Amino acid sequence: MIKRSLLLCFFLISSIVLPVQASAMNYVAIGDSLAAGQTPTREMGAGYADMIALALQPEVFSKQLSVPGYTVGQVIGQVDSEAGKKAIKSADLITVSAGANDLLPLIQNDPNRGMLTFNAVTAAFALNGVREDYALLLEKIKSLQPGADVYVMGYYFPYPHAFDQHKPAVSEQLDVLNQIIKQEADKAGVVFIPVADRFGLDAVEYLPNPGDVHPNEAGYLEMANAFLDVSAPGMQIPASILEQLPEPVSLSELIKQRKAAEDEPQETKEIEETAAIQGCTREEVYA
Repeated sequence: MIKRSLLLCFFLISSIVLPVQASAMNYVAIGDSLAAGQTPTREMGAGYADMIALALQPEVFSKQLSVPGYTVGQVIGQVDSEAGKKAIKSADLITVSAGANDLLPLIQNDPNRGMLTFNAVTAAFALNGVREDYALLLEKIKSLQPGADVYVMGYYFPYPHAFDQHKPAVSEQLDVLNQIIKQEADKAGVVFIPVADRFGLDAVEYLPNPGDVHPNEAGYLEMANAFLDVSAPGMQIPASILEQLPEPVSLSELIKQRKAAEDEPQETKEIEETAAIQGCTREEVYA
């Protein structure tokens, strides 16, 4: 069951043990491909949510509501699904990553020339939509499970390879996105986790692929530790854990696993249907 759950965008972490006791907590990660753990080489690996689970050792950990490429509106659709409602109602801890896919498709990144361009009017319109959708998303989550601890993850600057003169304008747009997410989190009574300062504008060590905005495992570790700074002060995941993480799985391998699962018993098929496995193979812009 645990090995098969990799097909459903979960990640096997039980073989790695930190010096903490497993708890009865049920942890659900919701959102885009940062929550899902996509790598800079378009594989699925251990993302920040996996590392949070590694630190907290919940009894149940699910990423079935984390789909690469999803906008806030599409994440709302996940929450409204029967599988989404069931997962959230049973959750004690929920983390959310959503919003970047509403903005970043509007930013043209030319990695060969180090150039970034965007239309400010179109970006402002998209950010206003994020504000409205985020309020609805958090309202739905809180109504489904008012007793859960909900944390909303901020975003980092994803273009460290661009020329310096192209960074400030785009960085301002990301700052506005983070401000909107924080404002809506505050209104909903949930916690915002800032990560931008841990990356800065030049984090090539965390974002090694100029043509891809996903972090490597070290970048995801920064995000996980940013979460722990707020939720569990004094607890940090050591960098040595990066040497123990499972190898990422290619998207083509996930497709093969999905096809193989078609011949499995009906119970397994029903489990598969609760996860948005198609999101693990679709093209995405960000997280």
